[in-house]
Amino acid sequence: MKHAFKKLAAVTIGSLMATAVAAADYPAKPIQVIIPFGAGGNSDTSGRILLNGMQKVLGADLVPVNVPGAGGTIGMAQFAGAEADGYTLAFSPSAPTTLQPNLRPLPYGKDSMVAVCLLTDNPTAVTVSPDSPYSSMEELVEAAKAETLIVAGPAPGSVPHITQAALANAIGTTFTYLPVGGGAEEAKALLGKQADLAADNSAMGTVHGLKTLAVASAERIDELPDVPTLTELGIDVQVSIFNGLYAPANTPVEILETLSDACGQAVEDPEVKSRLQDANFIVRYLGHEDFQAFYEEQFDASLEMLTKIGLVK
Repeated sequence: MKHAFKKLAAVTIGSLMATAVAAADYPAKPIQVIIPFGAGGNSDTSGRILLNGMQKVLGADLVPVNVPGAGGTIGMAQFAGAEADGYTLAFSPSAPTTLQPNLRPLPYGKDSMVAVCLLTDNPTAVTVSPDSPYSSMEELVEAAKAETLIVAGPAPGSVPHITQAALANAIGTTFTYLPVGGGAEEAKALLGKQADLAADNSAMGTVHGLKTLAVASAERIDELPDVPTLTELGIDVQVSIFNGLYAPANTPVEILETLSDACGQAVEDPEVKSRLQDANFIVRYLGHEDFQAFYEEQFDASLEMLTKIGLVK
């Protein structure tokens, strides 16, 4: 029995030493970063900007790999099943990490990943076409209670889809949801009169020449200082689309800290910051520990919101 314990202890100590050595040498080879959406989208754009900045700090290649499908869950499932050695990461927006795992059974959940760093955090906003009959949120709410308005957005289960459902619940009505795709497709639907409003990223108005009636944030944002928040209008809806870097659960803390520090240095790079801002992202860096706390808070808040609006029982 003593020999067995000694053997087990030797194996355990050996494994810990091997992990420590691996972490000390990290990164010793290219790092694969799964982006669970196609090339050219918001997560792909912001992710590639970050990875380019982190490469300069780490001295190793960070290789973006687009794995689109099923609202981002195919890529995240692939990532979550990877070895926790720091050589497979994921850069994802919030829907695949906080909404989708709460909406349906998936091969991953909150405990399948650990947060590395937060990069951007844009609130959602209610936008309409420039010639919309609604010049204020109050007018839109009044109309929504009198008739069923049509909301354009990405696939069901996306942050914009959840935002419009939360908005409808808060004002005591329902919308007809029209899945057309994100960004440009939503703008096209608004400008072409196929839809009355959208509830997507707060940058939509600026990017596509739309009229923004309200933002779903706790406070007004610098980018739209004259636009009220839903909260100050008495509508209790706060939803944002945040993008961050994740590692599989059980990744050694030394590796997480190395990645988190590299992310922080990249965000301070004037070129990285400028490229993100030019692409209409609101930069909000949080390191490993702070982002982990924020992620867990958002995951639980998403479940509460989904339950409140009747999408989860």
